[in-house]
Amino acid sequence: MQTTIEVSDFADLALTRYLQLRTPGRLLISVSGVPGSGKTTFANAVVHKINELSQLQHGVAVACAIPMDGYHLSRKDLASLSDPDEARRRRGAPFTFDVDGLYRLLEQLREPISSTLYAPSFDHAIKDPIPKNISILTTQRIVIVEGNYLCFNPPDAPDRGKESSHPSPLWRKIAALFDEKWVIDTPLEITSSRLALRHLAAGIVGSLEEGFERANGSDRENSNDILRWMGTYDRKISAFSV
Repeated sequence: MQTTIEVSDFADLALTRYLQLRTPGRLLISVSGVPGSGKTTFANAVVHKINELSQLQHGVAVACAIPMDGYHLSRKDLASLSDPDEARRRRGAPFTFDVDGLYRLLEQLREPISSTLYAPSFDHAIKDPIPKNISILTTQRIVIVEGNYLCFNPPDAPDRGKESSHPSPLWRKIAALFDEKWVIDTPLEITSSRLALRHLAAGIVGSLEEGFERANGSDRENSNDILRWMGTYDRKISAFSV
């Protein structure tokens, strides 16, 4: 029988882990999983619960959520790659993200806290990232980053070219920067339905049938890579209640 995990339990866990930090700074938590697994919903719910508790006890919101979606390469950048058609088709694959930019942000979050930091967001209406659109305040000491490839351990590729579609080894360094790594485990038949509806609502496809074609095509390719090269993690969430 599958046990449903309460979001409040993970909020308590995050607060406990933060208090256990040996040096002042931020607690970095990743929430990863295949596309459509519920990462955004879970991360935002945990942040909301943490802030509810911290505001009640200390009068300040101490947590924030950062979506990895802001590090999608722009459509202009995708068009500049050696195979722009394949890059557009596979948008959401590891090589279609600004992995260097994501790594720089996480390194900054690991440094002593001195000023507000900024992360990009992703605007689904224009289908492109918006730079420096999310503020990470000095009072926000628990940062939950959610995205597909935050617990990713791909093998090195021989003779990897600058624009190779093989995942960058930098993904492994990104995973190593987190204090806690949480993985959402959702069956692929459920994620496919969610993704088909999401693609239709976002205007990426013109029909639900096309939505399922995309969900079972490039999205499934990405999901298979995530599951095949999943690194070590601290917690697996199979079902949760907000």
